Amino acid sequence: MANAMVMGIGGVGSVIGKQLHDYDCFERIILADIDTVFAQKLHSQTKRSRFEVQQVNAMDTPALVAFMKEKKIDVTLNACPCQVNHSVLEACATAGSHYIDMAADIYSPPGLKRPGKNSFEAEIESFNDAFLDKNLLGLLCMGMDPGAVNVFARWAMDRLDTASSIRVLDADNAEVKGYRFAVLFNPETLFEELGAVPYYVKDGRLSSGKPLETEVDWVRFPEPIGLMKTYGVAHEEGVSLGLYPPFVEKGVKYSVFKYTLSDKVYHLAKSLALLDLDTWKKVKVDGVEVAPVRVATANLPKPAQLGPTVDGYSCVGTEVRGTKDRKRVEYFVYTMDSHRETYEREGYSLTEVQTGIPPALAARLIVTGRIKERGVRMPESLDPELLMENFSKAGLPIFVEKREVERM
Repeated sequence: MANAMVMGIGGVGSVIGKQLHDYDCFERIILADIDTVFAQKLHSQTKRSRFEVQQVNAMDTPALVAFMKEKKIDVTLNACPCQVNHSVLEACATAGSHYIDMAADIYSPPGLKRPGKNSFEAEIESFNDAFLDKNLLGLLCMGMDPGAVNVFARWAMDRLDTASSIRVLDADNAEVKGYRFAVLFNPETLFEELGAVPYYVKDGRLSSGKPLETEVDWVRFPEPIGLMKTYGVAHEEGVSLGLYPPFVEKGVKYSVFKYTLSDKVYHLAKSLALLDLDTWKKVKVDGVEVAPVRVATANLPKPAQLGPTVDGYSCVGTEVRGTKDRKRVEYFVYTMDSHRETYEREGYSLTEVQTGIPPALAARLIVTGRIKERGVRMPESLDPELLMENFSKAGLPIFVEKREVERM
């Protein structure tokens, strides 16, 4: 049996911990955070708990290495903000633990604006050799989107002879009751993404555009969501899928991440960007340094407390277009569920559940030897079959729409 550590016990970290506890391959699961309130809550409400709550600083790499060695951690799941990624990756490489996270830094090509210290490319470049030397897997961006959607892309690509385009599409028609405004996941992350330069791949080349003005179009999602307006948004998979060499070899020349937004969120994001309030870069106000985005979102409700107040549906999927046996073929692989029903069933919001299931499932498959790949890599580089077989069993319902066009 293996030992796992989940770092960052908010909503997503709690879902990961709960999911790991359901797997009998884990003997002990460490719930680690600076603030252990949510970890203690999960531990106390779990029958025959195998959890161990520990106060841990993810930025203290030497202490983290010693802790991992002492507890014999086999796999570490990093649910903290991406600013700690390098510290935890370094600790895992030194201590001998597999690594999984859910997000990297906002993508920025080296030399164009600033090299993304925590971008997926920088993390692969910095740590791949060390993980290979220790026979470890460092799985980056393995949440929902990015994460499961990358696996969807690989699964569809493996069924095509050629491919031309990949679109990751995220739609939500949620309504939150009782609040003037609320965000279903980390609000700082949302506004940072919406205000960042959206990079994507077009005509086989890395392209960029203006925030909330690029790749805007209408997409018809499965009912009950239907037709919604989408915007090209800065996301790791919008770049990584279009640049992944095996996909390029099959002919992919276009990849993008698109997100649906309400008019309220659109105008608010535009206003924050205009006032430069969507950034983590600290400014001095009355002699005190503060991150503007933290101030802008300080009074918003925590996503973890929104579960019982949310109605509506979320649909997150990947559309891949190509050919098979000289027929034009399009796959749309997606997950969709109800916010209300998910909360009543799981006790957590749908956004948290969708994000937390893929890394927990991947951890189980790694420690049981089912996932064989090693080194630091993105999810599209994994064999997708095991994950696709198990997503629905783990609580992430998967649907596949396939359209074929044949010339008569």
